Amino acid sequence: MSTTTKPPIYGPFADTEVNVYCDESRHEGQRHQQFMVIGGLWLPRDKRGEILAGLREIQTRQGITGELKWGKVSQTKLAGYQEIVSFIAARPDVHFRCIVVDKSKVDHEKFFKNDRQFGFWVFYWHCLKQWLGNLNTYFISIDFKPESLHSGPRRLREFLEAECVKRCWLKSLDCVDSRENLFCQIADIFIGAVGYEQNALSGSPAKEALAGHIAAQFKRSDLKGSDLPSRHHFNIWRIWS
Repeated sequence: MSTTTKPPIYGPFADTEVNVYCDESRHEGQRHQQFMVIGGLWLPRDKRGEILAGLREIQTRQGITGELKWGKVSQTKLAGYQEIVSFIAARPDVHFRCIVVDKSKVDHEKFFKNDRQFGFWVFYWHCLKQWLGNLNTYFISIDFKPESLHSGPRRLREFLEAECVKRCWLKSLDCVDSRENLFCQIADIFIGAVGYEQNALSGSPAKEALAGHIAAQFKRSDLKGSDLPSRHHFNIWRIWS
């Protein structure tokens, strides 16, 4: 009697063109905060227009202008941000994944030859690699940083293409200006909320309320702790901790 081995499952999509919009928080500066967060919003490429139209309608109705950003969360903007979160959470085809890194335990000299930028892109690779597969085709957008002019994105693409062999395709990896990309802005909000709770911050009732709203909408008790990589919709994975 023959047996067949099921192929491993990589992330929430299969045989689909997928857009991934990435951002990061607390990777430099803010030395008093122990955990940095890198993450991204994953969605079907052919649904971008439909999702974007829904988000723009909320922005117009709520009077939200300018860039959406965790750092801009305030009591006056809270209701609008909460509605945007609810809209995203209600869509089973939109997913968020992030990694949380304990900066105090990262030995850059030992693991990255004292090259902090190289370490940063390795962490990006950790964030993305476990959801790449299932014969999908990926289009990845990363928030522009000055170091993006150097070899970081090229290195990252090389790392990811090695992961894709025989299981998926990486069509593009581009740097974008998050001020002009609403999906990267939403990733920033989610990443900021995770970082806020992972670092046990306090002092902003609006941010505390929005973080709690995010957790509730994605059926979580909070934004702390760590999930298995197989958890979809809203995934938090702690590494180096």
